[in-house]
Amino acid sequence: MKSVLLTALSFALILLLVNIGFYKEWFQDKPLRYWQDFLKEKDDTANIQAIRAERYGFNYTMCMRIKEVLEKKKAGHAIILFEPNSYYRDSLHMTIHVPEPAVFYYYTGLEGVWINSPDAVKANFLVRISGKGVRLDAIKTPGQRQQILDFYKKYPPIL
Repeated sequence: MKSVLLTALSFALILLLVNIGFYKEWFQDKPLRYWQDFLKEKDDTANIQAIRAERYGFNYTMCMRIKEVLEKKKAGHAIILFEPNSYYRDSLHMTIHVPEPAVFYYYTGLEGVWINSPDAVKANFLVRISGKGVRLDAIKTPGQRQQILDFYKKYPPIL
C-alpha cells in the first residue's frame, strides 16, 4: 500500500512541477513540441530532402545547392570560401547567416572555410549571397584569392 501511495504522490508532484513556472515553459517548448512535430511528420509523404529542407531551413538548402552545383561542374577537391556574416550585416544590411564551415561539412561532406582560416589560401570557390540569390564563383588564381581575402579582411567572421 505504501508503494502505491508513494507512486501516486510522485506522479502528482511531477504533474504539478511540469505545470508551473519555468518547467511549464520548458515542457511546452521541448517535449510537447517534439511530440506535435512527430505526429505531423509521421504522416508526411514528402521525400527526405524536402523534410530536411523544412526542418533545417535556409542553411541546409543553400549547402545542398552548392553541393549540386559542384557535382555538375565535376570539381575535384573543392574548398569553399564563405563571405563573413558581418559583411552582410554591415555592408549589405541583410540578416543572412551563412553556415559555419563545420555545419557545411556536416550537411555536404565538403570543406568550407572562413576568411580568417589558415586554409583560406587554399580556397578555390567563393559563395556570394545577394538579393538575387546565391552564386558560386570559381577562384582561378592566387592573386584573385588574395584580392578577395584583402577585401573581406575588414569584416570579421561572426556567428
